[in-house]
Amino acid sequence: MNDRILVDGEYRTPDECRAFFARQRLDDHQQRVLALIEGDVVVDVGCYTGFFVAEATRRYPGKTISGIDYFDDNIRLARLLEPDLAARFQRMSVYRTEFADDSIDCITMMDVIEHLEGCAAAVKELNRVIKPGGHLIVTTPNPFSWHQMMLFFAFEMRNSLYALFGRRRRMVTQIYFANVEWNRHIYAWTPDTLLTLLVVNGFEYVEHHYQRGRNLMERAFLALFPFLGLTQILKVRKVAPAPASFI
Repeated sequence: MNDRILVDGEYRTPDECRAFFARQRLDDHQQRVLALIEGDVVVDVGCYTGFFVAEATRRYPGKTISGIDYFDDNIRLARLLEPDLAARFQRMSVYRTEFADDSIDCITMMDVIEHLEGCAAAVKELNRVIKPGGHLIVTTPNPFSWHQMMLFFAFEMRNSLYALFGRRRRMVTQIYFANVEWNRHIYAWTPDTLLTLLVVNGFEYVEHHYQRGRNLMERAFLALFPFLGLTQILKVRKVAPAPASFI
């Protein structure tokens, strides 16, 4: 089992991993984050397959771009899929990185913060290592997306019908793979609560965007209502050290 890597709840051989991710490409929100990167030293937190680090390195060959992830299998996967960049992937916890104070120009953290039990502690740690004036770019699912609201409405309508006929109402979790510790959503960040978390921890607003559509019809719809996009993208700038935790 030592040569196998845990991916989406299944242990896969190196060849199976290469085949599974052979056609991976950047999603729209990742492409938008790529365009928002600033500075010479960039770290991708929660790098997973390492593909974003590889694409960023190709686009910005003059920058020092690396990736960290606390999950050992993700680091093994990134080093397997991007062997030329293997040294750039390091196992670290977002709560306790090994970077020096004020040493990083830009941190990207895509589709990670909704998984973290200690979101404020993580943001404080990222503030510590980002240079004054440096940037943090965060993406997370948009709880107000058309898709999420449609699912919520359909689920609760069904629950209401259950109640009318005396059946028990129920809820579901967002645990995607029970044997993958990190792969569950425990927070749903609205745009204003996400900004609040960052502002009270030493950052100021720069810009925000939403993921564009995945097909022609969705793109046309979201051109009119961009705030209903599946993913939100928030870029902030470090303006002060984060305050100490009050807990």
